[in-house]
Amino acid sequence: MSEHHSHNHAHSHVHRSHGNILVAFFLNLFFVFVEVAGGLLTNSFAILSDAIHDFGDCVAIGFAYIMERLSEKAPDEKYTYGYRRFSLLSAIITSVILIVGSFAIIMGAVKRFHQPSEIHGFGMLIIAVLGVVINGVAVLKTHKGKGINERAISLHLLEDVLGWIAVLVGSLFIYLFNWYFVDGLLSVLIAGFLLFQSSKNIREIFVILLEKTPENVDVNAFRAAVSGVEGVSDVHHLHVWSLDGEKTMATMHIRMLGTTSAAECEKAKKRIITIGGEQGIDHITVQIDLGTECCDSNCDL
Repeated sequence: MSEHHSHNHAHSHVHRSHGNILVAFFLNLFFVFVEVAGGLLTNSFAILSDAIHDFGDCVAIGFAYIMERLSEKAPDEKYTYGYRRFSLLSAIITSVILIVGSFAIIMGAVKRFHQPSEIHGFGMLIIAVLGVVINGVAVLKTHKGKGINERAISLHLLEDVLGWIAVLVGSLFIYLFNWYFVDGLLSVLIAGFLLFQSSKNIREIFVILLEKTPENVDVNAFRAAVSGVEGVSDVHHLHVWSLDGEKTMATMHIRMLGTTSAAECEKAKKRIITIGGEQGIDHITVQIDLGTECCDSNCDL
């Protein structure tokens, strides 16, 4: 039996990543209070809607920070595969919060369409500018991150910046033309975008939990490459899955020719590990079966 895994986390980078995520968290949290106050003062449901969105972002970033720290723990007797899947827990909770919040936004926006009220367009314009600036700073703090988690947060914050640009444009129409319906329309568009993204995230999470083969791995090509390794006569029990959408795992049994020496077996294992790395597989476990007999009765798996 042989296994291979790699860790690419530098200690200094981990702390820098955590620091950037914390800065993004506090910037978002501060702006939630700005949005709630501004939305109430300007009577803008679009701004209050985005406050819910940004609060969901705060939850996402906060959980991402906590779970990133937790996911770095080494495997132990309680979690022999490690803690990598704890990051999925925060993703599920965040997605559910955003979906519930999106439905609340839509219901409120529908009421606004039937009972429109005056909106202070100039105040809405000022808050929109603040939204672009504050979220823009958060993006700048995280966009150079090397970790996948930090890059994902940066992308999420970039979506916030684009959303506030949309609110900025809408506030101009309200300020110049008194088109108050734009506020409700923007709320529905924001909620629709959140529903789409959150639903997609939940689908991706369930695909991971159901252990579907990651999209970046071609199992047939991988099997063919392993079968072509010198001394390998058969490949079975090949399973490829992801722990958290980032770290890809693989296990397999290979049957070696009866005349294969121990040195040749070791050489074959190293070659298989190299092939797996080329396929984007981070952790490979290989069991070698010598001779013609399988180790169990399920060799067709």
